[in-house]
Amino acid sequence: MKSNRTIMLATALVSLLGTAAVAKPPFAEKEGVSCKYCHTQAPQRNYRGNFYHDNNFSFAGFDDAAEAKKAGVEVGPEASSKPKSWTAPEAPAEPAKPTTPAKPAPAKPGKKAPAKPTKPAKKGGKG
Repeated sequence: MKSNRTIMLATALVSLLGTAAVAKPPFAEKEGVSCKYCHTQAPQRNYRGNFYHDNNFSFAGFDDAAEAKKAGVEVGPEASSKPKSWTAPEAPAEPAKPTTPAKPAPAKPGKKAPAKPTKPAKKGGKG
């Protein structure tokens, strides 16, 4: 009886381990990256997995270095991999530079602008 129990336990253990090794989670398959891209050790997420979860399962606008820094960790493995939903982060808007009104050019000393010629008034009317 003891040997049957051992065989059943061993078979169950092998089938569980074998299934986990070949299973490919849907998110990793959808994004074309490995599980360790988003997980430190399944099911614990790293900063990438947290970003993905918090952004409606998308890497749109993801900045690997900035997110790692925000999480207080080094950039994780596979940093060169780009998930399928990845898009470049938007560049931060530059602060508007204060505008200064244009100053008129200084007049040169001794020269005056030429006067506009005026038409002489017509003398006499209809007559």
